[in-house]
Amino acid sequence: MKLEMIPCIGCKNPMPKLRLTKYGYKSCVDCSTVGAYQAVNVTNGEGDHTWNDIQIMTPEQYDQYNDQNKPEHTITFGIENTNKNAKS
Repeated sequence: MKLEMIPCIGCKNPMPKLRLTKYGYKSCVDCSTVGAYQAVNVTNGEGDHTWNDIQIMTPEQYDQYNDQNKPEHTITFGIENTNKNAKS
């Protein structure tokens, strides 16, 4: 199956027409400004009624998630560091 190609609005290089008609993208992958999505493993429920799930996030959502879920302490080279201002 040969894909029908159209020019990218950014660089004018050929891109699959399907990218525009099915997904609404007007530019090719190289010209895209969308970052790579991230996944986070999540455990839900409690007791013996737990399950694991995957949460898919945009790069901005992932950064926000990381900012909100920073560990209270870190372990570096096998030494626990609970002082947040100490250098590792």
